[in-house]
Amino acid sequence: MGDYGPSVSTRPITAGIPPQPSTDEHEISVLITGFGPFKTNNVNASYLIASSLPSSFSFPSPKGDSASRRVSLHVYPTAIPVSYSTVRELLPQILSDYSAAHGGRRPDLIIHIGIASPRPYYSVESLAHRDEYVMTDIDGCTGYEDGEKRWKEMGLPEILKPGLPPASDSSSGASSVLPYPPDEHFLDTWKLFAPATLDLRISKDAGRYLCDFIFYTSMSLALQEGRARNVLFLHVPSASEDADVERGRTIALALVKAMVRCWIDEKSDA
Repeated sequence: MGDYGPSVSTRPITAGIPPQPSTDEHEISVLITGFGPFKTNNVNASYLIASSLPSSFSFPSPKGDSASRRVSLHVYPTAIPVSYSTVRELLPQILSDYSAAHGGRRPDLIIHIGIASPRPYYSVESLAHRDEYVMTDIDGCTGYEDGEKRWKEMGLPEILKPGLPPASDSSSGASSVLPYPPDEHFLDTWKLFAPATLDLRISKDAGRYLCDFIFYTSMSLALQEGRARNVLFLHVPSASEDADVERGRTIALALVKAMVRCWIDEKSDA
């Protein structure tokens, strides 16, 4: 779920709003969040990893020429409390603030990061659940009132996955991003950009807690607005020493590259 912990951020934090956009219209923008402390996890890796990321980077284009992909990373500048009601209220505001700060533009890609304490590996979640958030958050509340009850009343599906808006939505053809649930090809691409010694996996179990909850919330907002569900959730181990954060940073950057390669560069082949 993430935690505040000692700051390792290399970016300035100003006014709680992500940086202004680049003048390069071809630059790919990525919004990233991490969580705050919860239960016995006084320190965990998600926000430490998120806040350690660079503000931008470039990597070679798959075309094999001199072209490169320029990516800007916009990390939400505070750790998100592990609270169902806070996530429900805050996430739409984060997206609204981002849009206001970037000339009405939404991020091309979104990554939420959280910890999975029992897992010694890194995993990307492929689906999010609407129901059964029975574990209590830092406020002592379950996710029923802020999630399942509301989502059922809105007629939202039991499972949401990354993907395009309904085919009937005219905006679906306008997106430069073609998201799809992570598969073996996506995993192979992610591994291509990461150290070979690290254990990377695709998961179908986001945990029915705040990680699952924010993933579903984020995709449900996109669904309701007729936007592509260009969202992934990254689960990282809970270890938070400097070497662990650096390793998580490497994995997160590799994931961004995989999303760009699979969801943008390979769009015409999908």
